[in-house]
Amino acid sequence: MPRRSVLVLAAIALVVTIAGTQTWAAYNAATGNTANSFASGSVVLSDNDSDAALLTLAAAVPGATDTGCITVSYTGSLAAAVRLYGTTSGTGLAAYLDLKVTRGSFSGGPPAFDSCTTFAPDATDYVGSGSGVIYNGTLLAYPDDYATATADPPSGGAESWTSGETHVYKLQVTLQDNAAAKSKTATQIFTWEARNT
Repeated sequence: MPRRSVLVLAAIALVVTIAGTQTWAAYNAATGNTANSFASGSVVLSDNDSDAALLTLAAAVPGATDTGCITVSYTGSLAAAVRLYGTTSGTGLAAYLDLKVTRGSFSGGPPAFDSCTTFAPDATDYVGSGSGVIYNGTLLAYPDDYATATADPPSGGAESWTSGETHVYKLQVTLQDNAAAKSKTATQIFTWEARNT
């Protein structure tokens, strides 16, 4: 085979190789999806205490008691379960203070913070201590964190709170008739915590 023929065949093979590695599109089309948006939900819980104490006993004698009511409202966009717990400190009086927490509502609208004038307990006997009672024990035994907290309400599974929901809680503390309570102190932070589940 003459040298010129070999060169022509090599050139043709090179052109075929180059042509085989390229893709040619005679037609094309595309479509798109617009106006996508993303937003996260919220969990918002508030009360009407204006950072004022709900319960106070000073120079208390056995049988001394104090009662107060607080309104807790939910305005979050996501349904959430609420639990109650608290932080206790002092020199040991918590063991001699009986605490009762009752869940309910106000008939005719809420009065000023701390007042229980028109308080009406829930009809349900949640823990066997009467209508609306969700905790009945000593302040010392009151749950200290979310993991051990009292579900709201405590029976039949925790309710999912939704935006605009409001509940009222009546708290009552009473000093036991026990000489061991003499000259002791206690302080308490009551906490309502909502978590989306």
